[in-house]
Amino acid sequence: MKLLFVNDDGIDAPGIRALIDAFSGEHTVYVVAPDGQRSAVSKALTLYTPLRAVPQTIEGAVCAYAVSGTPVDCVRLGLGNLVPEKPDMVISGINAGPNLGTDTLYSGTCAGAQEAALLGVPAIAMSLDSFQPDSFETAVEVTRRMLAYAKAHPLPFGMFYNVNVPDVPLDSIKGYRQTGLALVRYREVYEARTDPIGRPYYWAPRGRLPGEADADSDDAWVLKGYVTVTPMGYDSARGESADLTGELGGER
Repeated sequence: MKLLFVNDDGIDAPGIRALIDAFSGEHTVYVVAPDGQRSAVSKALTLYTPLRAVPQTIEGAVCAYAVSGTPVDCVRLGLGNLVPEKPDMVISGINAGPNLGTDTLYSGTCAGAQEAALLGVPAIAMSLDSFQPDSFETAVEVTRRMLAYAKAHPLPFGMFYNVNVPDVPLDSIKGYRQTGLALVRYREVYEARTDPIGRPYYWAPRGRLPGEADADSDDAWVLKGYVTVTPMGYDSARGESADLTGELGGER
C-alpha cells in the first residue's frame, strides 16, 4: 500500500518514526508532518503567513517534509503538492497521549485524519493512552491490524477511524471495542500569573474535572485495557431534515 504519515507531535516525534521504521519495508511510505509540536490545534489552517516545507532525509521514506504549519496544512499540502501519487491510506500519529471523548474536537491528530477523509483518502488516527508512552510497538501492531480492517471495512466519505491504544505490552491488550465518545470536561478558569516586569499572562488549566465516564464510551474501555475504535466524521451528528419555516418564518 501507499501510506502517507502525518501527526501533530512533529516530524521527529517517536510515534511517527516508529511507524516509518515498521512499515517502510512492506509499503511505500511518504511523510509530511509539522516541524514542531502542534497538539490541540484542531482543524486550523495557515492562511495569512507562507508555509514552508523543508525536505528531510528519513530512512525508509520515499519522501519526507517538515512543514511550518498545522496537521491539516500537512495533509492538504501533501496531497496537493508534495506526494507524487495519491496514497491508499493516511495515518495520523502515533500520538503520545490519548485522543478520547470530546478531546477529539481539539485534537490535531484527529484533524489530520479527518482532513484526509474529506479529501477522499481513507484515514486512521492512532494514539497511545500515555503522554510518556513505553509501548509504541503495541500501537504499531494495532496500526498494522487497523490497516487491514479499514481496507476491509471502508467508511463513508468524510469519515475516519479514531483508534486509542492502552500503553501496555501487546499480550496485555484485552480486546477491541467499537465505541462512542465520552464527555470530557476541564476547568474553565485559566491560571493567572505575572511576568518579571509585571504584565499578566495565563496558562491553560490542566487535568480533567472529576466524573465517571459512560460505561460504554471510549474513555471507559481504554481504562479497562481495550483498544477503542471510533468511526468519526463531519456527518456523524446530522439529524432528520425538518422544515422550520412555520416556527422561524420565511420569505414569500
